Formats: sequence, C-alpha cells, structure tokens
Amino acid sequence: MNGDQPPAGATLAEVLGLPKDSKQIDTPDVLAISGADFSSGQDIRVPLGLLHKDGSQFVADGDKTKIWLAPSGTDKAIGPFEATYQPIAGPGIKLAPQDIKGVFVTHVKVPEPGSYYIAATYTANGKQSTASGGITFNDGQSTPAIGSAAPPSVTPTLKSVDGDVAKLTTATPPDTSLLQYSVADSLKAKKPFVVVFATPKYCTSRLCGPTVQIVQDVQAKMQDTPMRFIHLEIYSGDLTPNNAPASWVTEWGLPTEPWVFVVGADGNVKAKFEGALSIPELEQAARAALAS
Repeated sequence: MNGDQPPAGATLAEVLGLPKDSKQIDTPDVLAISGADFSSGQDIRVPLGLLHKDGSQFVADGDKTKIWLAPSGTDKAIGPFEATYQPIAGPGIKLAPQDIKGVFVTHVKVPEPGSYYIAATYTANGKQSTASGGITFNDGQSTPAIGSAAPPSVTPTLKSVDGDVAKLTTATPPDTSLLQYSVADSLKAKKPFVVVFATPKYCTSRLCGPTVQIVQDVQAKMQDTPMRFIHLEIYSGDLTPNNAPASWVTEWGLPTEPWVFVVGADGNVKAKFEGALSIPELEQAARAALAS
C-alpha cells in the first residue's frame, strides 16, 4: 500500500492497495471486532482490535488508524473514519498476558444494513500496512437506542437480599459499591446512573472483570456527583451459566456481554458501550450526562 490519499470514489480494494478487481479482501493483519449490536443509518461506536494473523495484538504508531468499509472490495469505500487507541488500564484492573490491553474506537455510519468488510490503514513500527475483518450492520439495534427510555428493570440490591453479596456478584473481591441501587428505583427517583451488565467470573470474552473495575474507578472519580453506579450479573439463580439469563438481560435486549449504559436524570439513555471501553470514555460520557 502506498501512503497517498486514495482518489475520490476509490474502491475498498484500491484503498488497501489490492488489485482493482479484488472482490475478496485479504490483508497482512486482522481487524477484530468487539461487539455485535451495530445498525445502519446512524452514528455507531465500534471497538476494534489490531491483530497479527497469529492472534497477537499490537498498536499502530501514534495510537491511530483510518477505518474504511464496503460490502466488497470492488465497492466504493466508505470512510475514512479515525480510530483512536483506548487502553484498558487503571487502579485495580488485572489483565492476564493473553487478555487484550486496549481497543481502537471509532464511530462509523453506513447507509444500508448488510455484511461489510471493515478495514484499517495504519503505520506500525514505521511501516505502512493494512488489516481487515467482517462486520454486520442490522436494520435497528436490539439494545436501547441512545435517546430512548431506559427499561425500568426491577433489579436487586444489597438491601433487598439482606446483605448476601453472593446473590448479586461474581466479582472478587465483591464490588459492593455497585450493589447499592436498583435500576427501577433510580429511574423513579430521577437519578442519573451508570449500569454495567457483566459476569466477571464467567465472561467468555474476559472483558467483564476489567469492565466492572473500570466502572468502579469512574465511580471513585465521580463520588462528589449525583451519578449512581450499578452492576448487574448476566445469569439468574446462583449467577452461573447453568441458569437462564436474568430478566434484565432480556429487558435490555443484550446479545453479548459486557455492556455499559449511561442514563440521565430524565430516564433516557445518553451513551452505551458494548465490549471493551476505557476509563476516559466512560467518565466523559457520565459527566456529559450530568450536564445534559
């Protein structure tokens, strides 16, 4: 790939330096998508990971990439959209060597639902390169849209279970600061809140534990504000995957986990995050919700 800006109307294959008739896209590296609830026709947050084909993660020079999309290599490329690296880091956040250490976050908008190639152009260690993957945009979202009313889920608290923390969380140590308020009561009281849906012990993506800790870290930064912070597990009963999803998972339409939502005092969703997120992203969204 040469470093020149692609001409107006360039196809995705041309943007990636491939032959113009390349309908299929094959790049040196892989662009991994974190999430599944994407829709067409609106601005959508998309978290991405840059991977070598052996599965190892790396970061582009300058912590930035350009993102492009198209249904096939011979279709006109949609973009560029800038993606910025957001590290998953903070007090108390423990990551195993194989865990992802951060994601590139971009906001994209495509006109029609369907399956798309999503590709990145970037420089790594001074060398220009490309990565690609696949992403599907649906005709609508299963989770509450930004601007819509938050579902008034009746959720448990430490008080409602007589302090039996094992009924509320799989986090170790227990995240008791996130177990004080219910969603329904917060909405009724017109209190803004952040709610994280995650199962730290059983999360298949290994993002749940760090995500719950990120919420706690932002809670500590915002303790002098009226923002409430709530953690809800994914499974019912004894919180293990042997049980059905909890009622609030269905009520919020969650296709994956973890999820974090920011809800304003008016009861409407102000921001939402699927998969990986960073402390600055969440803090910025939570403070914006207080100001709206």
